[in-house]
Amino acid sequence: MNSIFGNIDDLFLFCTVVEEGSLLSASKRLQLPVSTMSRRLTALEERLSIRLLEKKGRELVATKDGEAAFAALSSGMESLHQGFSSLLEERDAIQGKIKLAVPHNFYSGFLRPTVEQYLTQYPNVQLNLILSQQQVVPETDRDLLITFQISDMDGMIARPLFKAKHGFFASQEYLDSRDEIKNPDDLEHQEWINVDDVFDIPLYKSDRLAQMVTIKPKFIVNDIYAVAAAAQKGLGIASLPFRHVSPEMNLIQVLPEYHRGDRQAYLVYKERKYQPKALTLLIDTLIESVQSFHHDELS
Repeated sequence: MNSIFGNIDDLFLFCTVVEEGSLLSASKRLQLPVSTMSRRLTALEERLSIRLLEKKGRELVATKDGEAAFAALSSGMESLHQGFSSLLEERDAIQGKIKLAVPHNFYSGFLRPTVEQYLTQYPNVQLNLILSQQQVVPETDRDLLITFQISDMDGMIARPLFKAKHGFFASQEYLDSRDEIKNPDDLEHQEWINVDDVFDIPLYKSDRLAQMVTIKPKFIVNDIYAVAAAAQKGLGIASLPFRHVSPEMNLIQVLPEYHRGDRQAYLVYKERKYQPKALTLLIDTLIESVQSFHHDELS
């Protein structure tokens, strides 16, 4: 043997046995079987061609060569142990920078208390919160995104969060200004207010796809609250989550027997390998909080 490579574990075993004074005590400290330690120490002595340990009564003590080896190695082994412990502490530390991109209505609607509580609980975490409908694709292992659209997220992990149920709504003022909407085909001839650039909309009757309609938006605004406000002003029809529509808004549901279908929201991030502890905890916190919120909303 002319290199420490491949021998560091056995040298650490040797130093531990000298410190503990017996194989049994060392095995308890390292949580290794005595037989395994004995076999590895014997193999180490054979590779070195040096007798390192000998029995004196019930104790296992270092030989003269073993004492010299222990004196040369023990401080280095302690430094390695401390360095490795520091590495583990850094891995498990809840700290560092995280980026979370989420639509404004998600944050103001139900995420804000969860995020604030997380930052209070883990004061060494720095969060960069981006409130936007635009896709901010995760670039590092510290980036998170909440979105409905995952078609361009190849290689990412997409965890289901909740499903948003949508209906079609317009103001009485708008409906009075147009011909009566009697069937799905009539939707293609309406003014639409859209939150995104998806123009082909599926129409479901109960849980079955009835048909697709192609709409022509008059107004596209990337915030669901702004979409709802524009619908209230009579600018057109909007596809809105039912949870965003309240009686005081005076919106009329159009073709109530039809709906857009559930839209699945996802929490998206890069692969979990080597994921920082702070990010893991934020992911778990967000999933638990969002699912609890939507469960309570439906119960």
